[in-house]
Parts: sequence; C-alpha cells; structure tokens
Amino acid sequence: MLSSKMRIRALIGAGTVAAMCAMPAMGTRVDLLVYENADNADTSVLDLWVDVLPSAGGVDFVFHNDGTDGVAANVYFENTAFSSAFMSNGAITFQSAGVNFAPGGSPGNPAPPGMMWGGAWAGNIFSAGATPPPSMNGLSPGETMTISFDLTGATVADVLDALNSGSFRIAQHVISIGEFSVWTITPAPSALALLGLAAVGRRRR
Repeated sequence: MLSSKMRIRALIGAGTVAAMCAMPAMGTRVDLLVYENADNADTSVLDLWVDVLPSAGGVDFVFHNDGTDGVAANVYFENTAFSSAFMSNGAITFQSAGVNFAPGGSPGNPAPPGMMWGGAWAGNIFSAGATPPPSMNGLSPGETMTISFDLTGATVADVLDALNSGSFRIAQHVISIGEFSVWTITPAPSALALLGLAAVGRRRR
C-alpha cells in the first residue's frame, strides 16, 4: 500500500497532468486586411483575424469577427505549392451559435489581389461559404468558426512561416458593411512594408 505522503504526491502529480491537458493550446493571431474596397466602404468598423493553433495531427484556423459591423460570408484557403504539399482534408469543425457555413460557396474564388498583396490567386485548397441568407448565417461580430486541416510533413510553425512569407494566403469576402462589401486577405510582406511606410508618413505629418 502507498504511504500517506506517496498518495499525496501521486494525487498532486495526477492533478498537474490533468491541468496541463486542460490548458488551451496557444495560438498566433494573423490579421486579415482589406485589399479590395471598390465601394469605398467604411472599413474602420472591421476587426477580422484568424487564430492559428495546433490540433491533433494538424492545424486549426479559428476565425474571429471582433468588429462592430460587417459579416464574413466566404473564406478561401489558397492552393499553393506549400498548402498542396502539406495540408489536406480541410473541414469546418466548429461554428458558434448563429454561424452556418458549408464547403464551397459563391463566388468560387476571391477578387484578384494586386501585386502588392501577392498577385493572382492560385485557386483554393478549401473554401467555405455562409448558407442563405449569408447576412444572417455568416460570421457576424462576436462570432467564431474553426476550419481544420491535417498536416503531413509540416508543423504549425511552418504554416505560420508560409503565411508570413506570402507563400500561402487566406482570404475572405465581407458583406453587410452598411450596403457594401470588401475583400480581405492575409497580407504579403510587400503589403506590410508599404502599410508600415504609410503609417510612418502619417506620424511624421
């Protein structure tokens, strides 16, 4: 039989393991920035981002809408050399109350990004769209949705490196900004550099 001290140590050890298992995985925030705004919508109301974090054998992309207006109606994952080699079996694995997406969606591809944003879109490895009516079933302020992929031969750190380098992109179609819509994307380094220079210019005025 275990002594009292040994039983206490065993219970503490089991409790520590249980607490570690219960701790949420730490993710990395990646912002989605507006790259197409033909209607000159007020984009100051938007705060759209995706949390990239590990899952069992893969990667989770947790989409957040923390803005005060606008509804994300479509999400697109680009079919690049990186994503086609290492990512597979994309699926919607969680939707908060009020969100109802299905694989596919319309439009089938995002609006073409300019060179500043990484150039022409290379097609989708996975996409999803809100079911009708998208203004009601899309990702509204305060809502979340998770899309998961299996990873083979790559890690979540590799996914983040690909996103940071622009060799893999995520895009969104955002509607109901008043009467208008815009397109957002994970920014390429060239876009971040130009946006950084613009911010410096504004501070110097």
